Amino acid sequence: MFPWVRHLSAAEVREFVVELVDAVRDAAELDVHSNVHRVIVEWRATARILADPELAARLAAPLPDEDHGEVPAP
Repeated sequence: MFPWVRHLSAAEVREFVVELVDAVRDAAELDVHSNVHRVIVEWRATARILADPELAARLAAPLPDEDHGEVPAP
């Protein structure tokens, strides 16, 4: 059903399943369906990143120690 989960670790698959089950329960009990879509889209994006080792390494690298100052309130 979700072939992209092969790019997730076992712990990530468990976390995805828990989030998906919770979202499906919300859809069934509260008629809130948007959470199901959000969970699937977010985890599929994670799998896409993990499927590209170069991209995953770049995103996992530490950020430079640059301080760009205080962020003003919007």
